[in-house]
Amino acid sequence: MRFSVIPVLLTLTPFTLALPANFNPSLPHPLPLFPLRPRNETNLAAGTPVSRAGLVLNPEAAAEANPRDDTATRAFSSVNIKTSSGQCLSIDPTAGDFRQNLIPVAVKDCSGDEGQKWDVLTQAKHLEAGSGGALVVSGATQGCLNFDPRRAANDQVILFSCGGRADGGESPSFPRPQYLTVPKPKLTPKIEGLQTNSQEFTFTPGTKSLPLTPLNAKGTCLVPAGGKLGTAPCSGDAGQVFTIG
Repeated sequence: MRFSVIPVLLTLTPFTLALPANFNPSLPHPLPLFPLRPRNETNLAAGTPVSRAGLVLNPEAAAEANPRDDTATRAFSSVNIKTSSGQCLSIDPTAGDFRQNLIPVAVKDCSGDEGQKWDVLTQAKHLEAGSGGALVVSGATQGCLNFDPRRAANDQVILFSCGGRADGGESPSFPRPQYLTVPKPKLTPKIEGLQTNSQEFTFTPGTKSLPLTPLNAKGTCLVPAGGKLGTAPCSGDAGQVFTIG
C-alpha cells in the first residue's frame, strides 16, 4: 500500500487588537471599561471589629453592598421610627457582617444617634412599582429593613442590602423553560438583587402611625421583643403600631 503526502499551505491573516482608549500598559491591570456605579461610603474605618461573618469591616464591600438610591422618592427622610412605648428603632453599624448586612434592629430609648435615623422610600430602584409597599432604609448604613422567615426565630428581622443580594449586585435569572408548552413561551429574565418583597412593607401615603407588615408574610407584624424587633401574628393591638417621624 502506498501513501501520498499532499502539502497544504496555510495562510494566516493578520489582525489588529483594538485596545480601549484608557488602556495603560504600565499599570498592573487596565482601568475599568465601564463607569463604577455610585455608592455610599461608610464612615467606619477598615478593620473595625464586627459581630458576624468577616470579623472586621470591609468599608469598600459595605459601600458596594449598600449604595444610597438618590433617584428614590422619600416619604420620610432621616426620621425616628418609634414603638407604642416611645422607644426608637436603632441599629449598630458594627453588629452585622463585613458588608454591614445581617444587622439586628434594636429597640432603645431615643438618643438622636445616627443609628436611629430612617428613610421611608415609596418609589425606588429596589421597590416593585404598584406593590403598595415601601422600603424602610437605615440612614446610617443604607441597608433595608428585611424579614427573612428562613432564619432562626429570634433573628429574622435584620438589615440587608436593598434588593436582596449580599453584595448589592444584580444579575438576570431566567425561569425554567416549559418544554411541553406549545407554543414555546417567551422567557423573561427576572433580575436577582433588584427587588424582594421581604423588604417591602405595607404603607399608606400620608400615614405616620401604622403596623410594619412585610409583603412576603401577610398577617405577620413586626413587634418589639426582648429589646429588638421580632414578629407576631397581626392582631390590631396598639403595641404593633409604630410612629414615623
